[in-house]
Amino acid sequence: MKKYLYLGITLSVLLSSCTQETKVEQVVYEGSAKEAIIDNLLSRRAIRKFTDQQVSQDQLDTIMKATIYAPSALNKQAWEIRFIQNPKIIAEINQRFLTFAQGKEFQGSAAKYREPGFSISHHAPTFVVIATEKGAAHARLDAGIALQNILLSSHALGLGTCPLGTIVPILNLPENADLLRLINIPEDYEVTINVALGYPAESPTAPVRYSDKVKVIR
Repeated sequence: MKKYLYLGITLSVLLSSCTQETKVEQVVYEGSAKEAIIDNLLSRRAIRKFTDQQVSQDQLDTIMKATIYAPSALNKQAWEIRFIQNPKIIAEINQRFLTFAQGKEFQGSAAKYREPGFSISHHAPTFVVIATEKGAAHARLDAGIALQNILLSSHALGLGTCPLGTIVPILNLPENADLLRLINIPEDYEVTINVALGYPAESPTAPVRYSDKVKVIR
């Protein structure tokens, strides 16, 4: 249930000899709505097994809206975000990783790249690219905030996500610039993070959280 607190605030502002009244609406979540928000934050997990079911356009619309509502420094929104559902492009991204990976060692799931049928995006049907403006002071931080909006809004819709960092520097290599042009990433932007997105085929347990890393200073 949403409880709306209306704060009637009259601001006397001299603008072209006109006085404007601004009514501010503050939304306070209580009860089940508040609990749902907190539960969404605490129950989200990185998903590395997906079904074949594709994310719908309605779901993408909701996720994209949540994404562009992420705060950014000076509201510059110095990002370009692509939700790729074309299987040929996703397969090509995976092949570029495999080509680069030959003879190299990686950590995490990428270490299994020699296995048959390997997918750098865990066979998710949607591959998300978040690119940021090169040299923009706060662009990477803004991308991280936008990323979290993607993760949380997707989870709220019953979808699964996994941030993908290993492929990032590979997509930014000069020999892969054609891929970025293919998905209309401007030349003055670079890939900052990627996301695997789809319906989860697993329910992983939460890894250990280190509560001593967060402290209150009074």
